[in-house]
Amino acid sequence: MGYAFLKNVSVLDCSTLIPGPYCTMILAEMGAEVIKVERAVTGDGMRDVIPGCFDYLNGNKRFITLNLKHEKGIKLFMKIAEKVDVIVEGFRPGTAKRLGIDFDSVKKINPSIIYCAISGYGQTGPYTNLPSHDINYQGLSGLLSLSGDPEAGPEFPDGFQVADLSASMFALTSILAALNGKAARMKTGQPDPIYLDISISETLAMWMMPRYFEYKGWNRPPKSKFMGRGPYGVFKTKDKKYITIGVVENHFWLNLCKVLGLDDLASDQSLNTWHARNQAREKIVPRLKEAIKQQDSEYWLKVLTEADVPAAPVNDFEDWMDNPQFKYRKFIPGEADNKRFRRFPVDNLINADSNESVKAEPGKDNSTIFSKLGLSQKEIDILKKEKAI
Repeated sequence: MGYAFLKNVSVLDCSTLIPGPYCTMILAEMGAEVIKVERAVTGDGMRDVIPGCFDYLNGNKRFITLNLKHEKGIKLFMKIAEKVDVIVEGFRPGTAKRLGIDFDSVKKINPSIIYCAISGYGQTGPYTNLPSHDINYQGLSGLLSLSGDPEAGPEFPDGFQVADLSASMFALTSILAALNGKAARMKTGQPDPIYLDISISETLAMWMMPRYFEYKGWNRPPKSKFMGRGPYGVFKTKDKKYITIGVVENHFWLNLCKVLGLDDLASDQSLNTWHARNQAREKIVPRLKEAIKQQDSEYWLKVLTEADVPAAPVNDFEDWMDNPQFKYRKFIPGEADNKRFRRFPVDNLINADSNESVKAEPGKDNSTIFSKLGLSQKEIDILKKEKAI
């Protein structure tokens, strides 16, 4: 584990579910003090939706409860907001302003605040207030139109929340850039407040850009032609397992043909480019499938690797947990790691004191955080009785 690069950074996290909490999880992992705001009793909805994921996303954070519909709850929020470096919120556009905790309100008391608002479609535009989830962003961004069988219509094949996590990473990089800019401006005077408007649908669309330019470069072909792949895909082996083959470059193609005994395809000069092989998928793919189903997955992974062909197993979660590469690099925890799952894959950026989250109840750190604001325990107890926290 490395040095806590963000140890002097404080973050007030008002987000829920995945987009904001994943972002602030990494900030906490790098040493930032992250104070997570939840509703009293019920807390973040992720506690009920995916409890284990909640524990993972919110490790190394402080937990407080605030009733943001209560006048005293708002006052407490603003007292904390006055002192922190970053605020991350995931409200529907307009909600923060209605509550009186929006950027314009906060910057009056904290003129160097970095305020990051994550929403489905951004803070402006005709879609701003539409309800939405990951699949909606995938549809809008164009991802679903290309997903699944090249010969079929749009499909929903993604096994994880790709849109939510794209927003997390753009929010993270934006916050880090803003913190860097703030540090530079501190040398010459008071930094300006910064507002970061993160649109989940736009962040996913940004990740679609390489595919978009590929689409344009191929003169806007239909999905069947555009997404059709030759020696690049998932193939079933004799033991009913699956392997991936990712042949793009010509030398890998020739290596693959040699291993599979497909000399006629190797010598076919019409197949000597990536684009040509994709266009000829109907000619290539059946031959690959027929050859690969003759042997077990272990055999193919061995001989393809030895032949310098990009190949790997298709793991389910049980296989994934036991993968030798992940285990060697301690990505998957072992007994010596006290069952701790990594939250960032670059160890020397991670706080050495990072640990697995405890089963933190909403408001676990109320007394600690609110006492720092000058409140006595009696005052904190009264606020709880009044349902302000």
